[in-house]
Amino acid sequence: MDIDALHSALLSITVVSEKLRSARELFPATENFPDGLGKFLYEMERDLRIAKATLAGELGFALCPRCWPPELVTAERDGRINCPVCGQISFEQAA
Repeated sequence: MDIDALHSALLSITVVSEKLRSARELFPATENFPDGLGKFLYEMERDLRIAKATLAGELGFALCPRCWPPELVTAERDGRINCPVCGQISFEQAA
């Protein structure tokens, strides 16, 4: 297993997921907005986030137990773990 390739794939999935989220947020729900496109973008974003969480878990990254799909959590210098989405996770919950 090539860890560098897997890590690169994880970063790529993260970037694409964020771009989809940005695109979905740019298009307001108006009558000019094609029916189903917003839902399609949301589903694509969700599927990529699930793939990201699956790959991150396989690589041993910590995931938020409160979010669905699970989000990668970050560690602060003092060891405190934070979820960038819900912000409601402590070190004990991530362990």
